[in-house]
Amino acid sequence: MARKGSRAANGKLARNLAIGTTLAGWIGGLLVAVALVQNLGGGISDDTIIARGWKVGIGMSFLVAAICGGAGWVLGGKIATRINDIGLAVGKLGRGGSEVRVRVSGDDEVGALGRSVQYLATDLAELLKNQEQAGGGAMVSMDPLVKQLRDRTVPQRLPGVNGYEIDGALSAGSRGGLDYFDGVASEGEEPALVLYLVSAEGHGALAVFACRLARDELNRALVAGATPRKALAHTNKVCKAQLPAGCCAKATLLQVTAAGAKLYQAGARSPLLICQRGEVLELNAEGIAIGLDDGPVFEKSLRPQEIAMSPGTRLVLGNDALHRAEGLLDLLRQHSPRHTNMFMNVVLGGIEQDAGDDGLREDVVLLTVKKAGQE
Repeated sequence: MARKGSRAANGKLARNLAIGTTLAGWIGGLLVAVALVQNLGGGISDDTIIARGWKVGIGMSFLVAAICGGAGWVLGGKIATRINDIGLAVGKLGRGGSEVRVRVSGDDEVGALGRSVQYLATDLAELLKNQEQAGGGAMVSMDPLVKQLRDRTVPQRLPGVNGYEIDGALSAGSRGGLDYFDGVASEGEEPALVLYLVSAEGHGALAVFACRLARDELNRALVAGATPRKALAHTNKVCKAQLPAGCCAKATLLQVTAAGAKLYQAGARSPLLICQRGEVLELNAEGIAIGLDDGPVFEKSLRPQEIAMSPGTRLVLGNDALHRAEGLLDLLRQHSPRHTNMFMNVVLGGIEQDAGDDGLREDVVLLTVKKAGQE
């Protein structure tokens, strides 16, 4: 399901809290009105005055409900925004990022949770820094030979499809990375292009082998004319047969045709970003990682997402390092209408500039597809 790619809370907590406080305020105000009218009405014989008292009491109950609901909405929005910031930080930690900054305010439980997450991120960053300085525990993705093996597969130019602007590139980081990407075009009654991004799950020699094996088998199946679903199923069977138990890889495939696009994800959780009319939406598909299952569960879990492509719509696909880049969403909102060549240069240049004097730490992969024309 698509959702807006922003740091703002989605309003569910504020809405629920507002509804609850509105009902509580209305019921409380109504009960007070009933008690007052019944107690004071006993000494009044004029029915007109009593009826007016009922009207005033009911009106006051609605006023109290509106005030309580507004207060609940404001309070819920503030709490939701703080929780959302902490959730984004935790998600960034879960994707491997350690340079996390949590906006902490207040001395309540939410503030305490934010400080705990910040302490965890700081300790993790310090641990990784010490490992790099000591030369121990280094990730395999930093191995020059592994990087050379991957770089030989990086395409100089991606295939195209009529009616679309398509491009992809990799910005190298000091720690390297373990992401393979390419595109395979198919001819026929309905020409199509399948862009794929295969990444390692974990670190170590087995992760390198699993990632490369998955890339090779997936590319071989697509070149032979298999559909994305069949190519993923084939790759999963080969990886399951050749990899040790628990070893796997993750992949994202984007099929582009004249009719639109379709997203497949096997174990990958980095969303596809949809840039349209000044907004950036996030879209995920369902599927388990490659190599964990013999086949039936893997194929049953694959649930692609279809995307309608109107003129001017841009799709952005990238690795985890791309999604961890600060200011990515602002760059996409600002520059997605541009021609794709300019878009790639500006976005990657902005990410590299934001990385500071030390440059990128991880390789950043950016793939994009734009429907020709204007919105």
